[in-house]
Amino acid sequence: MSMTERYELFSCRHAKLLILLLLLSEACAGCLGQDPLEARVDKLVKSLGDEDQNVSYASAYALVDIGEPAVDPLIKALKDDDPQVRSFAARALGEIGDQKAADSLIEVLDDPSPEVRMNAASSLGWLGASEAVEPLIELLKDENEGVVFSAVCALGALKDPRAVEPLCEALNSNDYTMHNSDDYTMHMDIILALEEIGDPRAVDPLLDLLDDKDVGSRAANALGHFESEEVFGKLTKFLRSSNPTTRANAVKVCYGLQDPVSIPYLIEMLDDRVPEVRKEAAFALGFFKEPEEVVQTEQPLIAALGDSDPEIQEVAARSLGRIESKDSIPYLEELLQAKNQNVQIAAVTALGNIGDTEAVDSLTALLGDDSWLLRKSIVDSLVKIGDSQAVDPLISSLGDENYRVRKGAADGLGELGDNRAVEPLLKALDTERERDVRAAEVRALGELGGPEATEGLRRISKDMEEYWNVRTAAEELLKKIEGGEAANVYSTS
Repeated sequence: MSMTERYELFSCRHAKLLILLLLLSEACAGCLGQDPLEARVDKLVKSLGDEDQNVSYASAYALVDIGEPAVDPLIKALKDDDPQVRSFAARALGEIGDQKAADSLIEVLDDPSPEVRMNAASSLGWLGASEAVEPLIELLKDENEGVVFSAVCALGALKDPRAVEPLCEALNSNDYTMHNSDDYTMHMDIILALEEIGDPRAVDPLLDLLDDKDVGSRAANALGHFESEEVFGKLTKFLRSSNPTTRANAVKVCYGLQDPVSIPYLIEMLDDRVPEVRKEAAFALGFFKEPEEVVQTEQPLIAALGDSDPEIQEVAARSLGRIESKDSIPYLEELLQAKNQNVQIAAVTALGNIGDTEAVDSLTALLGDDSWLLRKSIVDSLVKIGDSQAVDPLISSLGDENYRVRKGAADGLGELGDNRAVEPLLKALDTERERDVRAAEVRALGELGGPEATEGLRRISKDMEEYWNVRTAAEELLKKIEGGEAANVYSTS
């Protein structure tokens, strides 16, 4: 049984296990001359070694649920002759989280059973037992990969700087490869642990991984969580590397750091000969939103809209939307006619994020497109722009052939708060069959309020053939309206 399977079994609450738990509780009820809870704990501890895995897991879960009163018996169980009992006890002690179990768990880190060592290591990490750091470091040399994995995770959780150099040594080792998974699974776990510790001594070893196609991206993500001054000065040579994988990963580090000093380098990367590098640079530049930063990034990103690779066009469009570049609106409108649908949707989304009414007509013109994804994106962007010009196009979209578009239009009309939508929403409810769309139309009427909307909601609230959730929503909205708590107040235009 794999570690993942064991964890899932340990943490689940299947009915079968609960039934077994009840049976165990009944058995304990007959114990005489002993406190009922104490008797139950003893019985459950003994059942940790049951041959039926359902019984042993149910017992472990019950002990965790009991909590502190089970700690001393579980500590005693760490010395049981049965390795299964010791293993379950070690795991349960970590789940309970009582600090007094730490010393006893450290003692079993050299247990002959890998299962016991693994669960003890994990539990020490959950307990935050800093006194376990040195023994856990020793466990990095264990012959069992599951034990090493648990030790790595525990050291990451403890965030103790003493673990940095041993983890870095393990990172450079070829011994830690998972034979039944990806070759670098263990390296990924070590990188995550180093990220959690956050000690600058890990920077150089992580930088050295940027040229690795398998773990370089994960190393870049980790480096992005360090302080910029610890990383960026050393990063520039990797940005100039002849290896495109290294350059792309170095750009990912810049995204994580989000230090304005990297902007000129990222702009330079927009002209890189490798599309993946250009894409990463265009993506990273979209997260520099301060006015003085936008001054630098806006025009280079607009230029990137003309890239020969549609993926770069798409990413550049989304970045321009993030920085709310009004100067890019005409260029984004041109991309609405792109042959690549992803590029079109990116342009639509960007125009919605920018929120300028100048784009409403261009967006509305595409509501007849064959792609429901594009139509839905247009509806969402029209709502974001929030202009009254969007009301009529949204009303038209209540009749769209795709229910997702209709639902988005209904939600949007409620959000815009224009009473012109009341009658079309009521009319749409006469023919709409999709439950989620009907619910959205009812919510919109509740937002809009007014006599017609109220009457429509009252009719729906009394219709016993209506979907239950739609009828219930109508009832709740009526109560708010009648109580003077309408969700949205609008003025007639």
